[in-house]
Amino acid sequence: MQSFTQDYDVARYLEFLWHSLSLSGLAALLVCLVVITMVYASRRYPDSATRYAVRTAIIGYALPGTVLAIGVYVPLAWLDGQISELVQRWLQIETGQLIQGTLITMLIAYLIRFMAVSHYPIDGAMQRITHSIDEAAMSLGLHGWAMIRKVHAPILKSGIFTAATLVFVDVMKEMPITLMTRPFGWDTLAIRIFEMTSEGQWEQAALPAVTLVVAGLIPIFLFMRQTEK
Repeated sequence: MQSFTQDYDVARYLEFLWHSLSLSGLAALLVCLVVITMVYASRRYPDSATRYAVRTAIIGYALPGTVLAIGVYVPLAWLDGQISELVQRWLQIETGQLIQGTLITMLIAYLIRFMAVSHYPIDGAMQRITHSIDEAAMSLGLHGWAMIRKVHAPILKSGIFTAATLVFVDVMKEMPITLMTRPFGWDTLAIRIFEMTSEGQWEQAALPAVTLVVAGLIPIFLFMRQTEK
């Protein structure tokens, strides 16, 4: 045990694990919320403009992570500069960077990257909600949020869980976007593995690699249990 603690800073690796888990959870929540809104918009307005907008929104998965990170960082850096300049001009306050180097940049990049991953499970579940189901629910007095909570949510639950699991696992192992957009000091297990292997420290990379695999297996196990049910 003493040799292990000398070779590995356990507290630091727990911090890496917490960063990975919290970031993956936030990304899965954000992506699923946006995709659910998008799927409902497609259901509500099934016109060609909406279909084109949806197809454009889910194209980000085809882009390399490095290209996407640069594509997100450049306009956000420009926007950050404009906001800082306006605040300086109007309020005489030096704001510094408000968007760059924050979790907001990372989450926006993850949203663009992984919308396609969550879209198909949620959209597939939405296809099971036919208009006749809505008409039957309305005949029983259910409208608006009551219909969503009592009729739509139980049907969409499996699709949302699948989508959240896929996004969670993908974000856990995502490296280029995390490396290029993360806040200072916000290292994850994937970043730690990249740093150690880049320096040839293969033994030091073993612990975060195993931890990443185990952490990624947990949602997969829960997904398999949900699928069996």
